[in-house]
Amino acid sequence: MRWSSGRRLSSCRDRTEDDRGGDKRRGLIASLVSLGTNSGTLAASAIWALLLAVLSEDQLLSWGWRIPFLASFFLMIFAVWLRSNLRESPVFEERADVVDGVALSRDEIEKTDEELKVSVLESGLKQKKGRAFFIALGLRFGQAGNSGLIQTFLVGYIASTLLIDRSIATSAIVYGSLIGFATIPIVGILGDRFGRRPIYMVLSALTMILAFPLMLMVTSGNTVALVVAMVLALNLGVLGLFSLESVTMAELFGARTRFTQLALAKEIGGILATAIGPLLAASLTAWTGSWWPIAAMLVIYSAITLVSAYLAPETKGRDLVRLNDAA
Repeated sequence: MRWSSGRRLSSCRDRTEDDRGGDKRRGLIASLVSLGTNSGTLAASAIWALLLAVLSEDQLLSWGWRIPFLASFFLMIFAVWLRSNLRESPVFEERADVVDGVALSRDEIEKTDEELKVSVLESGLKQKKGRAFFIALGLRFGQAGNSGLIQTFLVGYIASTLLIDRSIATSAIVYGSLIGFATIPIVGILGDRFGRRPIYMVLSALTMILAFPLMLMVTSGNTVALVVAMVLALNLGVLGLFSLESVTMAELFGARTRFTQLALAKEIGGILATAIGPLLAASLTAWTGSWWPIAAMLVIYSAITLVSAYLAPETKGRDLVRLNDAA
C-alpha cells in the first residue's frame, strides 16, 4: 500500500481553524475569480455594444453576431493551456487522505490499522452528505436567477417592450461591470472582516427592498434613471453575491468531495435558475402587461439566497483541508 512512503496518516491531525486554511484574506483572494467572470461579462457587453454601433441591422443579423462566438473559441484554447500548466493546490496535497499526491480510496483507508484512523478522516468519510449541498444550491440558485433576469431578460425587455434604444441597456451592463471591479473586492474584504453570512444577508435584503423601486426607475422613461437602476441591481444582486459565492461554496464542503459537490451545486443551480427565470418572466410580463413580475422574481430569488445564508454555518476562516462538510 502507499503508506510505505513514510508519510503516516496520523501526521495529518485535526487542524485548528487558525492554521493555514484560516487565511484572513481568503475572501478577497477568492473574489479575483469573480473579477475574471466580470471581465468576461464586460468584454462580451463591450464587443456587443461596439457591433451595435458600427454594423447595420442586416450586417448584425447576417454575420456580425458570430464575432463574439468566434472570439470565445480562442479564449477556450487559452483556458485549456492555462489549466494544463497548473499544479495541484496545497489544500489537495495536505489532505489527510492523500499520500504522495494521490488520494486514497475508501477501501485503502478502511484497511489501515486502527492507530492510523484519525478522527478527521473518519468524520469525513462517515458524515452524511446533503445539508451543505442544498445550502450551496440555494445560494447559487438565487444569485444565478438574479443574473439571468438582470443581464439577459431585462436587456431584451427594455429594447423589445419598453422600446428604448437597445444600446442603452447594453451600455448600462458595461458601466455596471466596470463598477464591479470595485464592488467585488470590497465585498470580499467585508466578508473577511464580518463573515460570509451577514454580508450575504445584507446584499440579499437590499436587493429585495430595492427591487420594485429599481424597476420603477427602469420603466420611468428616464435614461439616466434606467442606467443607475441597472448598475445598482447588477452590483447588489449579482456581482456582490458572486464575490461571496466564490469563497463560501468552497468553504462549505469537505476536501474529499469539495470539487464534485461544488460543481454540481453551481451547475444545477445555475442551469435551473437561468433556464426558468427569463422564460417565466417573459410569460408573466406578457400575461400581466406589466413590469411588476420582474421585480417580484428578483424578490423571490433574493429571498432564496437570504434563507440559504441564514441556514448556513459561518465558514469564514474554515480549514479547507478538513474532510467533513461545514454543515
